Amino acid sequence: MSVFTTVEQSQLEQFLVRYDIGKARGFRPIPDGITNTNYQLETDLGDFVLTLYEHHSDDELDYMLGLQRHMAAKSVLCPAPVEDRRGDFYSILNQRPAAIIRRLPGAVIVTPDAQHCAQVGTELARFHLAGQDYEKHRNNPRGIDWLLAAGDMLEDNISVDDQLLFDSTLRDYRNFDCSALPRGAIHADLFHDNALFVDGQLSGIIDFDYVCEESFAFDIAVMLNDWCIDSQGQLDEARVAAILNAYQAQRRLEPEEIEALPLMLRFGALRFWLSRLYDKVFPLHGELTFIKNPAEFRDLLCLRSGQQESLRKSFLQHRMK
Repeated sequence: MSVFTTVEQSQLEQFLVRYDIGKARGFRPIPDGITNTNYQLETDLGDFVLTLYEHHSDDELDYMLGLQRHMAAKSVLCPAPVEDRRGDFYSILNQRPAAIIRRLPGAVIVTPDAQHCAQVGTELARFHLAGQDYEKHRNNPRGIDWLLAAGDMLEDNISVDDQLLFDSTLRDYRNFDCSALPRGAIHADLFHDNALFVDGQLSGIIDFDYVCEESFAFDIAVMLNDWCIDSQGQLDEARVAAILNAYQAQRRLEPEEIEALPLMLRFGALRFWLSRLYDKVFPLHGELTFIKNPAEFRDLLCLRSGQQESLRKSFLQHRMK
């Protein structure tokens, strides 16, 4: 559970003067956030989420919120930010940048099946296609430069074996020609708890905190590493096929992307292992904080590192003629 910044009722009422969304009828913290403070907001005119951004710069917020508006305008299933009376998507509340986002209906599917995976695979492809003409730019905030810096800072918290795992993954990533991979705006964090469903139907993708420009193959790998695994971290072929087939019905994967997927599964596991470990060692301070277990992705990285050849052969069957 994470609430870093408290908003009093009087502060909320003053903030809402900027908007044409009516008066607040309900206001309570949402316990699922990791890096931001989120409140569920009900007004005369609908349901919204009030988000206070705890660590994003203005440039990052311009990219993130602008991309949400861009995607929603292209009918991608995602929530749109609400403009205030001045046409701005965010302003300052309790010394934090804050935005109001339209709240989507639905709930998280805890154990997604192949049908859920197919729907999100379709939507991820639509996301990638819709973002190709988005004009703003943001480098991956948790890309290789961040990983190198985090690795240095976490040196005392990483065992010798884990350091070898870290080094070998980065070496293989650097030796692969990622410049040949199609890229554009990606979600970068499309775990199953960042998608909502109503009666088994996808209602939307949420949490744009890590959206950036990166390879599409990396985005797909992040999704496969979460949506398609069993309790041991093994990939379930039926769910993998559901995602890749649905994705390719919208956007054809290039041979280079198929070839990159085993490596991207490793790189994605490394990214979330280091991110979680960093958050554990250097936590944000708030009233209530929740940190996910970094060992889950360290173990997943170990597993994926030993599966490169078998994964390569498995993914080859998804190459479209």
